[in-house]
Amino acid sequence: MSEKKQIEHEGIVEQSYGDHVTVRILSQSACAACHAKGVCTAADLQEKLIEASCDRPYKHGDRVKLIGESKLGLKAAWWAYILPLILMVFTLILTFTLTNNENLAGLLALGILAPYFLIIKIFNNNFLKTFSFTIKPSTE
Repeated sequence: MSEKKQIEHEGIVEQSYGDHVTVRILSQSACAACHAKGVCTAADLQEKLIEASCDRPYKHGDRVKLIGESKLGLKAAWWAYILPLILMVFTLILTFTLTNNENLAGLLALGILAPYFLIIKIFNNNFLKTFSFTIKPSTE
């Protein structure tokens, strides 16, 4: 029996409203955990606010653990990076093949991103349901 792999982040509750909370996490690149980060300028630490569903009330300042499925990372990469790249390359090749105009092909390849991300914005609620985190109290 295979167990689902999960992504876990420690965080602090910023806001609580009904069965949802906003949690502040400290996102760090692999460089930020390196022992040489003090002398290296590549270390990257960034605070992020994440919305999560919960099954019990939390209050501001509670330490919690955000939990999400790791397979959702690949799904998010598909929608945010891979599919737009495929659309751009397809548009570039098709337009250049039909018109033999590099400028038009380049502009349309970039222009295809506007309707794509507008559609993503329209279906934002569906994505929020798919890419969701749950929380549980932190053990620390």
